[in-house]
Amino acid sequence: MATSRRRDPFMARHFAPQHLFLTGALLIPAFLFQPNLLVRVGQVLLFAYLAVANGKRIKWIYFVVMVSSITVFNLFTPFGEILFTVGPLSITRGALQSGLEKGFTIVGLVFVSLASIRPDLRLPGRLGGMIGRVFYYFERVIEGKKRIRPRRLIESLDEILFDLYRPGERLSDAGGAVRSTTTPGYTVMVMLLGLNWALVFLASPI
Repeated sequence: MATSRRRDPFMARHFAPQHLFLTGALLIPAFLFQPNLLVRVGQVLLFAYLAVANGKRIKWIYFVVMVSSITVFNLFTPFGEILFTVGPLSITRGALQSGLEKGFTIVGLVFVSLASIRPDLRLPGRLGGMIGRVFYYFERVIEGKKRIRPRRLIESLDEILFDLYRPGERLSDAGGAVRSTTTPGYTVMVMLLGLNWALVFLASPI
């Protein structure tokens, strides 16, 4: 789906992991409440850019297939104005728009998570610590995927997991990551939240 792209991404240099996580959490309701489909598509592209800025490599074909599949299956429950017909199937405006909204919403949420979560994320409490380690191990397994051999699938996975689990191991921060958000980071945070929440009230449904 997406893998680590570089060791010193923009988000790691300017955002503390907790502030990055909070930004993503506040972007989600602004995205879900967006009534305009075109604006929502623009938000998805913005979130994809932020995911890349967080060091992730996006496999676009995966997400194109996801949106297309959801949209096509949604067409089998037609409602609203008929746009055209394909054999016995009537393509309606309501079904087409609903399918696109569902597809882009799912993809957008994935991009938000990729953009706002880093393996050095620390959340308070025991549960927060467990979640942080899950993200850390997930990133490390993804980074080691080239070591996985189909003919030695179990053995190669065991080797990767064994390398991760070492006595006294401490979670390492992402390369170049900061522990406090910088002025550019706060600026980007305010701009992202201000723009996306303003569009909730300014954009008209289509």
